[in-house]
Amino acid sequence: MRLLLFDIDGTLLLTHGAGMRALNRAFQVNHVLPDAVKAVHPDGKTDPQIVREIMTICGRDSECTSDMFAGFFASYLSFLKEEMAACTQLRIMPGVREILARLANEADFCLGLATGNIEEGAWLKVRCAQLDSFFHFGGFGSDSEDRTEVIRRAITRGTTLVAPRSVEAAFVIGDTPRDIVHGKAAAARTIAVATGTYSLETLQKHDPDLAVQTLEEIEPVMTLLKS
Repeated sequence: MRLLLFDIDGTLLLTHGAGMRALNRAFQVNHVLPDAVKAVHPDGKTDPQIVREIMTICGRDSECTSDMFAGFFASYLSFLKEEMAACTQLRIMPGVREILARLANEADFCLGLATGNIEEGAWLKVRCAQLDSFFHFGGFGSDSEDRTEVIRRAITRGTTLVAPRSVEAAFVIGDTPRDIVHGKAAAARTIAVATGTYSLETLQKHDPDLAVQTLEEIEPVMTLLKS
């Protein structure tokens, strides 16, 4: 059995900024920080990591307690639900539906998520895109601020899910250098897809097992997954 771990934002879909707007609204309400996300580059980072970085930049890192995170993300999820409900420009990345449908029919693959989104936010996004039925487990930003640990949690959950079948390999599919770097650190093979903010050339510099422009390039992806 092979575990296929997909990133969400920029890999499976784009929400036209719904997630960032929800984060900004949560910062405004909880910490009176307008346009807070402008202070960081969020691509490939976990939601808690983004929050901690912004609080640190503002000199308020001492406020980053478990209670603060719990309250912050409760309001964030409320705002995210509103933003997703109002989102008229949700975009599924090229080739995503086709490759997920094909993979779902392969008995040797089990599909999951490995994303910096907190878990409820992650499922909300894929559910709004009507992709949730393809995925059965995942690792999330709510598991850890460290993306390597997020991927490890996904692998552990996938391994438990497919038991007693053994896991031969895990693959991380994502659109940022962090997907590649942390995928390797978690002992997964990596597929980079240039549908986010990073070019194919930039992704290739991080030496993924495969880099493609979009997931429309199904055959090279399938060849690697079965190798």
